[in-house]
Amino acid sequence: MKKTGFIFLTVMALATLVFGVVAVSGCAPKAKATLSIACFKGYAEDDWVKPFEEKYNATVNITYFGSVDEGFAKIKAAPDQYNIVSIDSGRVKLYYDAGLIKDIDTAKIENYGKIGEYFRTQGYAELEKGKQFHVPICWGDQDFVVNMETAGEDIKPYLKDTGDGKQTLSYNVLKDAKLANRETIFDETTNVTNMSAIAAGITTPFALDDTGYAKMQEELTKWAQNCRAFTTGLDSELQVLTSGDSEVLLTGNNSLVAMALAEQNLGDKFKHFLPTEGTICWIDGWALTKSTTGASLDLALKYMDYMIGDEGQQKLAKLVGFGIVNPAGASGFTDVIGKTTWWYSTSIDTFPVPLYVMVAEENPEKRVKVWTDIKASLSK
Repeated sequence: MKKTGFIFLTVMALATLVFGVVAVSGCAPKAKATLSIACFKGYAEDDWVKPFEEKYNATVNITYFGSVDEGFAKIKAAPDQYNIVSIDSGRVKLYYDAGLIKDIDTAKIENYGKIGEYFRTQGYAELEKGKQFHVPICWGDQDFVVNMETAGEDIKPYLKDTGDGKQTLSYNVLKDAKLANRETIFDETTNVTNMSAIAAGITTPFALDDTGYAKMQEELTKWAQNCRAFTTGLDSELQVLTSGDSEVLLTGNNSLVAMALAEQNLGDKFKHFLPTEGTICWIDGWALTKSTTGASLDLALKYMDYMIGDEGQQKLAKLVGFGIVNPAGASGFTDVIGKTTWWYSTSIDTFPVPLYVMVAEENPEKRVKVWTDIKASLSK
């Protein structure tokens, strides 16, 4: 054997011995813990996800969905693939009844006490006595976006002064014949059924009886018949507004629409109005899937904690513009939000129209069928 060959074999043997010792002694590089998130866009952004991964030597996998219904379908189809999911207050019980989520030990979330009392004391999250199944991170409502250049005169009969220089807009605008095929509403069952119930004068929009269903269906049918189209998400809403296809939009993404229009220098052309009769209040936050344990559970609680902390809330306010749950986050709101959806940067206690916090509905499947049937009837 040549000397060089002997040396090579000796080195290889030593290397094998060293790596074997490393493996046995547990000194091998520690595997990264993984946190899998399913959420709406805006709740898991690189601005804080990347530093989070570095801080905790973790990998964060993100799956986005565009609607409440899509999110539920994803989690139900593969519950073990996710650790935390962003859901609104009205869907917490749906996930609970489906056996998809478990309670959250809020004592392990350092910033939980910073959440405003209004949001901590809503009963929707306590599905078992003393146990919380949802940690809120932000809230929002639905409103109108109006092209004031083309529809400003037509909406005047439906405006109401609030006494502070602001105005609200009645849902009746959605039934005005002059605005037929100039209006759109967003295609999400939860929101349109509840808002049309409010418009019909029902004070318990999330708990409809047979009479309530009839009133809601009649109102929603009239809206649908007057609409040019139904939007599906932020991009869809922006498209109908900027193209001129819609002059009056009942939006599901109000602050995001406002910021996007401002970026396109179209902000002065459009104006936001809260519905005079009242609007729904969704409270978005995190739910913990049943299969989450160990290192992933620890990461899930840390992620929730960050998002309700001062910095997380400030970044969320700046990015999505919706209402925050920790008052310290208010400094993150931009001037655009202060001018357009101005109510987000004030206290929820002074909200200018009736506000209905979304809770579990009496029969979500029935509502889906009602809305589906209404849309189907338009093509006949």
